[in-house]
Amino acid sequence: MRTLLRFASAALFGALCSFLPAADPPPPLVKPVVPANKTTRARIAVIEDKKTNMQFKAQIPKPQGKKGQMIDVKVMLETLPNVGQVTLKKWKAWGFEVPPNRVGVLPELIIPAAQIAPKPTKGRDIEIRITNVKLEIKELPGGGDLIGGCDMYLCLRDLTGGSDRVLQPRVYFADRFFELTASNAALKRLNTGATTSPDPMATPDDGLVPLVPAVGTMSGAQLPLFSFASVNGLTQYKTPTGKMEKINAGVSSTSNYAAPGITMTVNTALGCGVEMEKVPAEGAPVAGKVKELRLGLHTGLGFKVQKDLVLKDVVVTVVDDKSQSFIWLGPRFVEEFFKDGVYGCGSDGVWRLHGRVKADLLQDIKTRMPPKKP
Repeated sequence: MRTLLRFASAALFGALCSFLPAADPPPPLVKPVVPANKTTRARIAVIEDKKTNMQFKAQIPKPQGKKGQMIDVKVMLETLPNVGQVTLKKWKAWGFEVPPNRVGVLPELIIPAAQIAPKPTKGRDIEIRITNVKLEIKELPGGGDLIGGCDMYLCLRDLTGGSDRVLQPRVYFADRFFELTASNAALKRLNTGATTSPDPMATPDDGLVPLVPAVGTMSGAQLPLFSFASVNGLTQYKTPTGKMEKINAGVSSTSNYAAPGITMTVNTALGCGVEMEKVPAEGAPVAGKVKELRLGLHTGLGFKVQKDLVLKDVVVTVVDDKSQSFIWLGPRFVEEFFKDGVYGCGSDGVWRLHGRVKADLLQDIKTRMPPKKP
């Protein structure tokens, strides 16, 4: 009898649950940017999969062609403010002359995009025209013509001309697009209606570990870096030459090594006691293990509560780069630890990484290891 009653109760509970309204989807992590007068908010699709870096399609004018003749190009997109690059072989193949200082200037870069705001009366499809794009011309070993499988390499700052706080660029990692504000004078409205642009999708909780909205605030206007980062309890370390180096961690959309997408320089790994089977050789990265990696975040109402994202025994990729002290956090990292990740610059000029972080990976900053002597 008890078995029948339990079965009937379970059936009744299931029937009642089926009539309950579905849980509301999580709210957007960031508010939409409202473009100023005589400007338009544009969205550019990203070509990206597990084997490539973030890329987008564009066109450049044919140097020796008739007016209006264009060359289709594929551009690698970098979120860090590095120097734009193109190979010597590719630059010559396009038909441009090589200047003595090896710094080329593209007269135009035409980027297909979708208009987000203000809402268009006809089709969303537009073209953004960016002028005088500087590219460092590099000669690759063996005479290669591509950089990471792309015709050229550009960072977001190349597209904004340094006006990040005005144009507010954003990269939506999960939704595979980036946005920026453009002057109407730099736009061509096609109005064919062929371009669609779905809004960002939110990742709901899986019912096991809650996802907590969090933001990593960057410091440094020229090179945005996490305000706090530590490796195995160290926030700085001593190089083999005796120089003290701060641990620097930044978001890079081109650092596309295997999951979990964390790459660091060899001096950082050696100085912080990262476990490695061997020291990486040139062009041959190795796997390492970090006992603890911490990044400072903010959570809670108004993002005023300080928390640390704490990763234990995490695998990293160590590269033979002795020129700098750096940790690159790539697309695989954002996908794994910052669900619905959005990285961008606000109207205050501050870069931030927004995402939904697993609650069990967040710890109070009081749990940070006591400062160690490097």
